[in-house]
Amino acid sequence: MPIPTEPIGSIPRQRALIEAVASHAAGKLPREDLETVQAEALADTLARFATTGSPVITDGEQTKPSFATYPVAGLASLAPDGAVIPFADGHTRQLPASPPVRFTTQPTRRST
Repeated sequence: MPIPTEPIGSIPRQRALIEAVASHAAGKLPREDLETVQAEALADTLARFATTGSPVITDGEQTKPSFATYPVAGLASLAPDGAVIPFADGHTRQLPASPPVRFTTQPTRRST
C-alpha cells in the first residue's frame, strides 16, 4: 500500500532566479526583469511538478522573497536590518527587524 504524501514548503530555486534576486537587491536589475525571471521559474516549477503525478502542486515559493519572511515582506513597520541566516550552500536570508515594542502597564485590581 502506498503512503499518501504531498509537498510542503519550498522547492529549490534555479541558479538564474537566485542570481536575478541578488541582482535586483543590489539595484542592478529592474523589478520588471526580476518578475520575468520569477514567472519563468514559476512556470518551470509547476510544469515539472505536474509530471510527478502529485495530487498537490505548489509554486514552491519561487516568487517569494524568503520562506521565512514572505508573510511580512513589504511592511513599512519593519526595519530591514534583522538577523542574517546563513545556509550551507552559501546563500543567506535576512529576517526583518521589528520596531521597538512598548508595553504599557495597567493598574491591576486586587480582590479583597
